[in-house]
Amino acid sequence: MNITVIFGATAIVGAVAALWWGVTARPSKARANLFAGLPQAAAPAAGSSDSVIRRLGTASRRIIPAQMVDGLEVKLVQAGHPYGLDLARLLGIKAILSLATLFLLILVGQPVFGVILALVLFFLPDYWVLTLREKRQDAIRSQAPDVIDQLTICVEAGLGFDAALSRVASTSDGPLAEELQRTMSDMSAGVPRAQALRILGDRVQIPEIRQLVTALVQAQRHGVPLAETLRIQSTEMRSKKRQHTEEKAAKLAVKMIFPIIFCFMPVFMIVSVLPTILNMIKHW
Repeated sequence: MNITVIFGATAIVGAVAALWWGVTARPSKARANLFAGLPQAAAPAAGSSDSVIRRLGTASRRIIPAQMVDGLEVKLVQAGHPYGLDLARLLGIKAILSLATLFLLILVGQPVFGVILALVLFFLPDYWVLTLREKRQDAIRSQAPDVIDQLTICVEAGLGFDAALSRVASTSDGPLAEELQRTMSDMSAGVPRAQALRILGDRVQIPEIRQLVTALVQAQRHGVPLAETLRIQSTEMRSKKRQHTEEKAAKLAVKMIFPIIFCFMPVFMIVSVLPTILNMIKHW
């Protein structure tokens, strides 16, 4: 049993190390610049850990159901490709985590526990990506009203919408600015403005941004002043942000029920009631 515990702990530590290795392993900067404009197939094999992970991820993609792979790819895009991860590397990390753990525990004669732990570690990167996606979407929601205000000021100052969007994207920080820069890159590559904005809404998957995109596309189609549209959208976003904050505050009381009942109340009863009970028993 002690050997099983030792090997189980070793498997977990090794799996976490594999996750960190896969996330932080990147090609060198010179190599990235050299093959930046070439198709992926044109770049020679690096023979590095990153290349091994990608090959393993590509092989795993043929086994994993397509629906699961597509969903993971959407979540990865919405998370902003953290640490430069793409789908092949992420699938490779998942395969390393599960297969290495399963192999170690089979060696010590614990195949059932190995299968369970391998499944848990296989879906661990999915949970990690999902957490990063939620944080990034919350940051975009928080930044959206201020960014729209900047767009409104630039448009009212006389800049065209494309120039205003480029200026705000280049002078702002955060995930929303990154998404706007990608939108400007699409427009510079020849994608029509309306289509580039729709791609932005589909990429971030946030209702507020989709509503903004729809309003801007309709304003462009019907000739409505963009400054007025942006001002209205900014006001609505601030109102929704306030409502979202109030909703979270209202849910806080419900979330506090569990720790109060199961953590605070037992301790309070022990501290306040137990001495009285002991004194009664002592003098009885």
